[in-house]
Amino acid sequence: MGFVFIILTIFTIIIPILILGIIYLHKSSTKYMITDKRVFKRTGIISEDFKSSTFKHITSLRIKQGIIGKIFGFGHIVIDTAGSGSGFEFVWFCVKNPFQVKNEIEKCID
Repeated sequence: MGFVFIILTIFTIIIPILILGIIYLHKSSTKYMITDKRVFKRTGIISEDFKSSTFKHITSLRIKQGIIGKIFGFGHIVIDTAGSGSGFEFVWFCVKNPFQVKNEIEKCID
């Protein structure tokens, strides 16, 4: 009986708390920025990952938004870039008002 209680406690309380903690740390350590010359994405707590692109290298902007994102007003912005012979993309995750942010980036591109 005690073994079953321990297993249930682990799967219903401890693991969800750990998952929520990891999500919170990732979200709080991620910064998205738009300046007058470029867009940035910085992530990381211990080690840091930094990506940026000038507006002239942005080839397209896309929004991915599922049903939950539509209900709560958030989505992912996919930024496709070109330059140095090899293009890449980076994604801004869980952005509030993604269409408004996309429009702001497009204003800077024009």
